[in-house]
Amino acid sequence: MHFMFMAQCYAPEDVSAAVLITELATDLVNKGHKVTMVTGAPNYPYGKVYPGYKNYLYKVEILEGVRVVRTWSYISPKKSIIPRTLHYGIYSLTAFYGAILAGRPDILVSYSPPLPLGVTAWLLSSLWRVPWVLQLEDLYPDAAIAAGVLKNNALINLFTAIERFQYRHAAHISLISNSFRRNLLNKGISGEKITLIPVWADPELVYEMPKENGFRKRHSLTGKFVVMYAGNLGLTSSFEDVMQAAKSLKDEKDICFVIVGEGVKKSDMQQFARDEKLGNLKFLPFQPRELFAEMMTAADLHFVTLNQNSSLSSLPSKTFNIMASSRPILAVAPVECELSGLISEANCGMIIPPGNPQQISQTILKSRGQISKLDEMGKNGRIKLEEKYSRSACIDKYEDMLLEVHKNRG
Repeated sequence: MHFMFMAQCYAPEDVSAAVLITELATDLVNKGHKVTMVTGAPNYPYGKVYPGYKNYLYKVEILEGVRVVRTWSYISPKKSIIPRTLHYGIYSLTAFYGAILAGRPDILVSYSPPLPLGVTAWLLSSLWRVPWVLQLEDLYPDAAIAAGVLKNNALINLFTAIERFQYRHAAHISLISNSFRRNLLNKGISGEKITLIPVWADPELVYEMPKENGFRKRHSLTGKFVVMYAGNLGLTSSFEDVMQAAKSLKDEKDICFVIVGEGVKKSDMQQFARDEKLGNLKFLPFQPRELFAEMMTAADLHFVTLNQNSSLSSLPSKTFNIMASSRPILAVAPVECELSGLISEANCGMIIPPGNPQQISQTILKSRGQISKLDEMGKNGRIKLEEKYSRSACIDKYEDMLLEVHKNRG
């Protein structure tokens, strides 16, 4: 079976959610399928092309058995709405000729975001007469509206029309959470057209290691109680609460807040730390993939944050890597959202609603003296991950979905 995937970022060394796309593609190849990936030059999160790559008009390479077709896109470090829209829109256009040159697949899969890519996928599926599966990683434009990125009414109406068009014309829709499923059902999409395949983590690549490891030594964290956030510093999160908690705990010399990642909020967070002279805050860039497990297990407690507006249109994928690393979660999120439900079901962490920085501080102070309880919650998360959210189980389910869609085509 020949599967063609269209996603804006693909590279084995990527540190973003594109890791999941890479794992899916390579595992499907290992299962005996032919996989083509139509993508652009890897550039996330800095808006700069990775070393060793170029922003080619058209280039084909083979990576771990996957045929990767790269097309040109507009790449800029600027995070405002116009550069981002240009990046998404131009890639969606050039992906069309990239796919045409790559040749007809048996099934076409497009990832959203970017939203306009669905129109490209529909055109290709109509031309080739092959089924098109829409993969929803975030609910757009809902997520952009909730995050305050998208405010222009004309753009909102345009993107909403594109969203509904995609839902109607895709042969099938794969999504990552029950809240996404409820959203689509409320928009009139048939449940028979939807498959829920959760985000996964690979328990063989992310696993428990000694806490006092090389990551702690390199960053002067030996003997500290480390509270970590590792991931995108974006608009859907509640970092203001975390920063206020760090401020209130700045005299607790053995507590260190470690922020690993990049995003639109990073500069403001760093400025706040400088203004408040917060020596208990350490900012680090994304770490190399080969150091990921070591970094994750260096923490005593991991933050996952999600603000009220974004709680129904986002599910942070970092949650599953934390579970794989056998570390507990401190979620700053609405208690009614799916993230909170997942943590409660697995008994793998604690939940604090947004807007309660003092409660965050108190929870961290209390947790510092309850290491055995934290260890138990971490182990609970690992058990749940292996039961329900492992790489092999989720990719098996994805393969089954694609084969079923092909069987029912036409």
